[in-house]
Amino acid sequence: MLLEYRMTTQENAEPSGKKSRQQRRDERRESIKQAAITVFSEKGYHNAKVSDIVASVGVAQGTFYLYYKGKQQLFGELLNDFLEMVVATVAAWEPASLETRDDLGSELTRVGIMLTEVLSQNRDLTTIFFKEAISVSSEFDELIQEFHDTLAAMLTTFNTILHGRGLIEAMNFELLAYATIGQVERIISEYVVNQTFKGVEPPELVDHLVWLFLTGTGRAISSPSNALEA
Repeated sequence: MLLEYRMTTQENAEPSGKKSRQQRRDERRESIKQAAITVFSEKGYHNAKVSDIVASVGVAQGTFYLYYKGKQQLFGELLNDFLEMVVATVAAWEPASLETRDDLGSELTRVGIMLTEVLSQNRDLTTIFFKEAISVSSEFDELIQEFHDTLAAMLTTFNTILHGRGLIEAMNFELLAYATIGQVERIISEYVVNQTFKGVEPPELVDHLVWLFLTGTGRAISSPSNALEA
């Protein structure tokens, strides 16, 4: 389902040295998407209009409908892009190669910083997910639930592997997976979207999250190096 919002188009090659019709279509489509990210993040889904998006791009409203049936389809594609980005980042983790709790802490920190930086670099898209996606339609609720289930299944498998290697204690690994997702999402929402933790860099933020995970699954390596200030 995560790829259902992709719109297929037919390629039409033109002489070498010129952009093909397909390339021009792809660029126009991408410009519409980028404009929509800004409009949705600033105005919200319900207040945003197709006219706002095309005005930002500088194209006629009819051009928009050559690519999308309406703003809901476009919103679905943006949501899909966000979910794919998160899953791809988390999937970069390789728990089977870890030997010690120190290794586990270091790897969690690496992936955590990478995810935090990716979401910070795509703040408007992240804002759309946390502030708009759940309230739009039941169709997107189902997509988000599928995303959480997919992510939880990945983390449950990772946790099972970590336990098998003696790196975390025995517990309900599926429950641990969902708890981890909820905790990370809350912190990301405050850090990236609401910008609550002023002056805090990703390593410090992730250091606390990793410490909480290690403490909850066994003896932590050490306490966080710095306390988050209000």
